[in-house]
Amino acid sequence: MSTKSFNIFAKKKLPENIRGINPDEDFNILLNQCKENNINIDTKRLKRAFDINYDVYKDTIYINNIPRYAYSLEVSMIVAKEIPLDEDSIISAILHDIWQENDKYDYEIIKREFGEVVANIVDGLHKIKNIDINLLYEPEKIESYRKFLVALSSDFRIILVKLAETLANMRNVQFYTEEEQQRIAREAFEIYTPFANRLGLRNLKWELDDLAFQVLNPIEYKTISDYLAESKEAREEYIKKFIEPLIERLDKDDFLKKLKITYEITGRAKHIFSIYNKIHLRQKPIDELYDLFAIRVILNTEDANMCYYVYGILASIYPPVPETFKDYINVPKKNGYRSLHTAVFGINGKVVEIQIRTQSMHDYSENGVAAHFKYKTHINKSSILEQQEIQGWMSVVREIFENPDMANVQNILDKVRTNLFSDEIYVYTPMNEFVTMPINSTPLDFAFKIHSEVGNHFVGAKVNGKMVPIEYKLRNGDKVEIIVSNNAKPTEDWYNFVITSRAISELDRFFKEESRNKENRGKDKWQREQAKRKIFINDKKLLDFLLEFNIKSIADFYLAIAEDDIDLESFTDFLVDKLFKNERDKRIRNDDIQKGLKFLTNHNHQIVEEQPVDIVFEKYVDSISKFKIRFIATENYKLISKISQLILQFNDIIITKFDFDLAKSKVNSEFEFETINEESAIKLYEDIRNLNVFIKYEDLIRL
Repeated sequence: MSTKSFNIFAKKKLPENIRGINPDEDFNILLNQCKENNINIDTKRLKRAFDINYDVYKDTIYINNIPRYAYSLEVSMIVAKEIPLDEDSIISAILHDIWQENDKYDYEIIKREFGEVVANIVDGLHKIKNIDINLLYEPEKIESYRKFLVALSSDFRIILVKLAETLANMRNVQFYTEEEQQRIAREAFEIYTPFANRLGLRNLKWELDDLAFQVLNPIEYKTISDYLAESKEAREEYIKKFIEPLIERLDKDDFLKKLKITYEITGRAKHIFSIYNKIHLRQKPIDELYDLFAIRVILNTEDANMCYYVYGILASIYPPVPETFKDYINVPKKNGYRSLHTAVFGINGKVVEIQIRTQSMHDYSENGVAAHFKYKTHINKSSILEQQEIQGWMSVVREIFENPDMANVQNILDKVRTNLFSDEIYVYTPMNEFVTMPINSTPLDFAFKIHSEVGNHFVGAKVNGKMVPIEYKLRNGDKVEIIVSNNAKPTEDWYNFVITSRAISELDRFFKEESRNKENRGKDKWQREQAKRKIFINDKKLLDFLLEFNIKSIADFYLAIAEDDIDLESFTDFLVDKLFKNERDKRIRNDDIQKGLKFLTNHNHQIVEEQPVDIVFEKYVDSISKFKIRFIATENYKLISKISQLILQFNDIIITKFDFDLAKSKVNSEFEFETINEESAIKLYEDIRNLNVFIKYEDLIRL
């Protein structure tokens, strides 16, 4: 039975470095790495991508003082070695941000040179590149960005290549300014490590966590790092002594020999950010934490039952710590992770954490297929990454990792994507702020989402820097710029180009307000027309007339006036003639009134001292514009003359009856009149009442 050497601080072997000294040598390093990982590569195609990258960056130096083209190769090396992915992903990594530097190689060029898959991946990476993490200062905005990334990933490799780029940036973070270091570290910590975690890229997640933690919390990082460095030798010595009796028992076990089961014991130091979390979670100093490292027993067998057998051997040597046994073999974690976990009291009673698993279980965990899916994560439970649909999408990605040659990969992805955010898209503004929109939204929907005034003054839109028609359907990742004009306003056909309730309600509000303003303008025109003609037509009579012409409300009448659908002057002529066609038959001419008054003043009656006069002001019920005034007065012809003069001052009052009777030294009189201006009737009454020298007001009756 063979065992490999044990080193608790064993490091993963890193790929040969891209040096940026000789381009041909650097290309061969990448090519050899692809071959080492058995990635099928078209050498000419890979070389063409390398040449384009070199053409764009040949005269540019990266922040770490190596040629800029080498940085793109560094990202592609991570994709080839540490994730790893396929040829299209590696080429996309080489070309991942050339649009930022040179528009010479745009989408169409990339598509023509390398196909639609590579073009779409590079296009997605280009859209992500525009996002400024400093704008994502609120949890909900960070969550929107995560949604955007998932929704953007019509090809899941977009996120994976972005993770590789993020890791490359963090490995070079010390070369950036302090402000840029903070930005890059926050981006890695808040956005990308959760994705690495969910996608099962555990080693990548740990490295990103520690690199970001070093930038964001340098004091805490140094404290833990210094402790681990100082205690390294003592802990290694302790673990060597701890595993000696375990190795002795396993090597002598006849049952394991009979089944020819070999094993390997390895150790992994907890990464620094994990230790930091443990310190705060358990409220213990670092020297009291027992699980700063984990001992793993990896069995070279596919029989999971042997893990329980080895656990029995371990427990016979070191007593288990109560309530620390976790069976993730019979009850795997939701991400498929399987292993036995326990803790035992070791030498001198010190607690040691143990994991026991088969080789396939270990490979599943270590190779990016499984990870701490819902385990000790700093992502809120309500995160987009915890939603069932996203977990399903991530599971498909992990399955592809595990079985890269599986059939119908694209069909499976398409099926998952069909149900993933099927009703939402994620676009962003020129200021790189994210906006969630329903699927099939248009630029006009987007404009109203931003602000009602932006929508109301919409004249056009640019999407990804190009003008698009109003009916354009927005897509995930589109950058939308709205063009406005103070002279622009909505038209009724805009309803054909919006689907969101926000846009529809804003259009409704605009047209309602527009209708109200038009109505007021029409009403003003009508009132001015009446004043010019010295007439008044009440709404009841007006509406009765309008209904004959299928105008169903006074409001519609005002709108028609405002929109010049009615010739107001001709309409008023016709209306007055219609309403007052019998006016001549009713009217008593002014000269007839004068004759009656002359008769009174010339009649030979003695003028007596003025007495109080009773006045009654009546309004006929059967006609809203017919009125009666009657009074009793002494034979005071001066009074009658004054009243008649008041009546004659009103051109819009028509006298229909004037009776008076002289009896017993009194004047019994009444007169009837009509007017289409009720204000004139009231004014006449008030003027008569104000003749208080002759009249004492007794009562006013309005029928």
